[in-house]
Amino acid sequence: MRTTTIILAAIILIGAVDAWAQPATRPARGAVGAAVDAAAPAPPVVVPVLGPGRGQVVLGWDEFVKITGYDPAKKGQQVLTIPWKEVEQLLGVELKGRVPMNQAMVDLPWKDFMALLEWSVRKKADAAAPPPAEYVISSARYEGVLGADQVSFTLTLKLNILRQSGWKRIPVLPASVAVTDTTLGEGVYLNANGNVYELMTEKTGALDVTIKFVVQVSKTSGISSVTFDRALPGSAALDLTTEDELTQVKVAGAQSLVSRAADKKVAAALAAGGPVAITWERVLRKAAAAPPKLYAESSTLVSVAEGVLVCQASVNLNILHSPIRELKLAVPKEASILDVTGTNVQDWRTENDQLAVTFRGEVVGSYALRISYEAPAAATADVPLIRPAGVEREKGFVGVAALANVEIEPAQTTTATKIDVQQLPAELSAMTRQPILLGFRYVGQDAKIALQVKRHGEVQVLVTIADSALATIMQLEDGRRMTRVIYNVRNNRNQFLRVHLVEGAQLWSASVGGNTVLPGSDAKNPQVLLVPLIRSSAAAQELASFPVELVYVETPAQPAPPEGKLTVNLPTLEEAPIVHVMANYYAPAQGKYGRAPGLFGGGESGFEGTLKVVNDFATMATDAAAGNVVKVDLPKQAQKMQQQFEQQIEQRAKAAGATPIRVRLPVDGQLFRLEKILALPGDKLFFTVNYSNWKN
Repeated sequence: MRTTTIILAAIILIGAVDAWAQPATRPARGAVGAAVDAAAPAPPVVVPVLGPGRGQVVLGWDEFVKITGYDPAKKGQQVLTIPWKEVEQLLGVELKGRVPMNQAMVDLPWKDFMALLEWSVRKKADAAAPPPAEYVISSARYEGVLGADQVSFTLTLKLNILRQSGWKRIPVLPASVAVTDTTLGEGVYLNANGNVYELMTEKTGALDVTIKFVVQVSKTSGISSVTFDRALPGSAALDLTTEDELTQVKVAGAQSLVSRAADKKVAAALAAGGPVAITWERVLRKAAAAPPKLYAESSTLVSVAEGVLVCQASVNLNILHSPIRELKLAVPKEASILDVTGTNVQDWRTENDQLAVTFRGEVVGSYALRISYEAPAAATADVPLIRPAGVEREKGFVGVAALANVEIEPAQTTTATKIDVQQLPAELSAMTRQPILLGFRYVGQDAKIALQVKRHGEVQVLVTIADSALATIMQLEDGRRMTRVIYNVRNNRNQFLRVHLVEGAQLWSASVGGNTVLPGSDAKNPQVLLVPLIRSSAAAQELASFPVELVYVETPAQPAPPEGKLTVNLPTLEEAPIVHVMANYYAPAQGKYGRAPGLFGGGESGFEGTLKVVNDFATMATDAAAGNVVKVDLPKQAQKMQQQFEQQIEQRAKAAGATPIRVRLPVDGQLFRLEKILALPGDKLFFTVNYSNWKN
């Protein structure tokens, strides 16, 4: 009350200034202690700074004393002189009168000045801050009835207007729609402004508005649609009523869409921004779901092995009407399922002669299932056929192949027909690389196919063969010989190459594939060497060959005479044939070789035996890949192969820090070439030579 009285007194006192006739006359100070001095100059104005959040005046003491003229010695009894403009700012009023107030001054006792200052600070602190927005949308709901030519909408809008003073403009609808009716509160108006309809009002607080409008329908290919922009910010709810329960409605950008066909309602929630875009069409009434119908076509490959039938079945299904999640198939009692594969197969199990296949999702339309299984095979064996259960119609094909040395004949068939293997499906032929021997076609679930299986004895085939053997023989005049033989070998599974060495020969070295080996000797016949073999690597459609090298020396018991007849034997292979045997025989250069002239002629070749003298080695070979006969220089081929292997071994030995020992023949003298085509195991390989003019 004291503060209010002081303020009112100050205002009354200031109002009295308006009645003064002489503004230069200064009246005496009264009991109220307030007077107006219009002539006195105003002191400089300093705006006090309020402390943050505390409603306090922050001002330096010296500055405060300098500005106000306050004397601390008077202890609150001093009168302060303040410009009238500062008082107006503190009171928040402006006084207009006949006397100019720009230079007016007000004298206030210290206590009254403090009360006025505190009241001004509280008033400013209590003043409300301006709102961050003029209005907010509490809710916006569009209710529409879908029609053939137009859609009637009702917009129900709840607003909260925050700004206190002045007119407010609130856009609500685009100008492209036709407004038919409005329900507005008192003092609220709907105005068309440019491209939008807007609400105009001076009111503040909650506001409810209802606007009815229509939008024209567009039709394309039997699909109806309406679209209009939203002028209102924020999200909105959309409730639609359809013509009947068969109308399918879509709302673009809807965060949720709920259809209630029973009461022909559709509800959608629209996010902020974006237009309202609705499409709808009439759909056909759904018929009751029919049970699934299955049609099956199977391709089964039966491969006859030793005592077992290895089977692969490809079951192709056509599933109609309704999808399925599980498929059941009948399995013969003697069959064992090995694997089941197919798209989206989740699991499979066998129980009570039935295979149940479970899928990850529903399956409809075309579907393929691959099943691997086996069954025991007797002399007369029934083909184990896997049949889908519950199919409307089934047909299939069966192909029979042999994985063992067996003869297969059809024994008995029921509701199945034997066909040419060329009539079998391509997918069945692609299941095997073996030739398909028999083909069958069947229709229905009662098909039965029996096979007659006859087993025959097996014939041994070659597992090791020497494509060529190249012998280089250095003959000395004293009868001693040094021989190196290189065999070009292909081996499948033999552990040793059994070589019958020349009697009395001393083996110096042996290598296989360029690696030095230590041959063993046969316990029954020490002259038979057991040279350890490696297995040939696969190259294209056949096994690759590798070299086997033997170096040995023959020393006769007695030196050879200057002339006579000499027999030269070569090693033989006990278990492997040699396709081409070649020998380079180097005889002493000064010697003469041939039969002496006689009654029946003379000057003929002095060589006889299983190897025949030739001018050049045969170079004919078969190219299996091309199916043609081509020329091959076997001696050069063997020597080149041996050189490659020797280089590899030399590099490995040097890398290990060792120096390899290689036996080389000091070839010199007259060269004679001898050969034999196809030397079978047990064939003797030798030749004899008549010589003369040797010098010991």
